[in-house]
Amino acid sequence: MAARVCARCLPRAWLCRRARQGYGRHYRAALCAELKQPLAIGDVARRPVQPHEVRVDVHFCGVNFADILVCRGQYQEKPPLPFTPGLEFSGTVLETGADVSTVKEGDRVIGVSNFNAMAEECVTDQKTLWKIPEKVSLQEAAVLPVSYGTAIFALEHRARTQPRETVLVTAAAGATGLAMIDVATNVLQAKINDAFLHVLQRKSTGKVLLSLK
Repeated sequence: MAARVCARCLPRAWLCRRARQGYGRHYRAALCAELKQPLAIGDVARRPVQPHEVRVDVHFCGVNFADILVCRGQYQEKPPLPFTPGLEFSGTVLETGADVSTVKEGDRVIGVSNFNAMAEECVTDQKTLWKIPEKVSLQEAAVLPVSYGTAIFALEHRARTQPRETVLVTAAAGATGLAMIDVATNVLQAKINDAFLHVLQRKSTGKVLLSLK
């Protein structure tokens, strides 16, 4: 599974990949060739970008619970084998399609993909990419889409949280839990039980990043 690849090959916490000089017809990716088995690193052939797509040089990729589930065949989406896991990533734009207007070559971006981000390159729709502010590192930005996207959807769209309401977060030590607290208190102006506020002092997001180096 994804977590086993990261833990076995590299130290825990934040892991990064250095961009290679030059690009050939193939790139390396983590491949799930058999469910419930460790991932393998293999070469994947590049494909052309469509007019609305962007090719990104991936520097960081978050390892989420969904990645572990999909590698076990327990996720709601079941991509055909072999496939590359990875839902969220950060990196720099390598190439853009003819109709792309939101980003350009060299831009630092974060994005979400349909399980293909645990690789040195990722091709995705321009609608799923966002530029990274100058003061935010690629490392920090990589884990924002899934955790903060989940928190915003849950609190604002599902719960319709109002200012001064109290939000109970029962799993506040992980990446999504920390994002829930941040969004609830700093964006929606809600209240969190004092017992949970200490987790805001944690420097870790509770998530690891995969490196293919």
